[in-house]
Amino acid sequence: MIKVIAFDLVGVLVTEREINLTEEEDRLERMFGNNINNSDYLIEARKIIEKDSILMRTTEELINKLYKVKDELLFKKIKEKYNNVKIIIATNHVSFVRNFIGEAFGVDFLDDVLISAEIHKVKPNQDFYTYILNKFNLSPKELLFLDDNVDNVNCAKNLGINVIKVNKETNLFSEISKALNNN
Repeated sequence: MIKVIAFDLVGVLVTEREINLTEEEDRLERMFGNNINNSDYLIEARKIIEKDSILMRTTEELINKLYKVKDELLFKKIKEKYNNVKIIIATNHVSFVRNFIGEAFGVDFLDDVLISAEIHKVKPNQDFYTYILNKFNLSPKELLFLDDNVDNVNCAKNLGINVIKVNKETNLFSEISKALNNN
């Protein structure tokens, strides 16, 4: 039985808006992904913006203007139908995304947020998935993992984790319902 649903953030829960970025913003955005810690991001980002207070503010502002939530009621719908399932976000990102997640998804229906820069593990490395399994004391079959990156999905699948490969047309609630009802 699935006990935890783990969502990737970008490409699954949020899309990136089609906006024009400044050169600085574009360079910063390219560094959001596979961060094993915030320090590495900051070291590289300081080459673009030297002053930490401006760098941090610019990063948070960029996240807020770049990301758009696909379905603001998704977690509420899941919890109403499957109230015993935990919902987590498990993303490769820098910690600066945490405020966006809190504001965009709230705390009412979200059980945890795992950010690569905070747990010092990145997808698609196996240790990222085993971290989730260990943290929630799960067997692989008790986890449903959703991601838009085929390497991330394949790694989870190879560990025996239930997966949904997300694309632009995926109806998340419908696919999750199928997975939970068939489990």
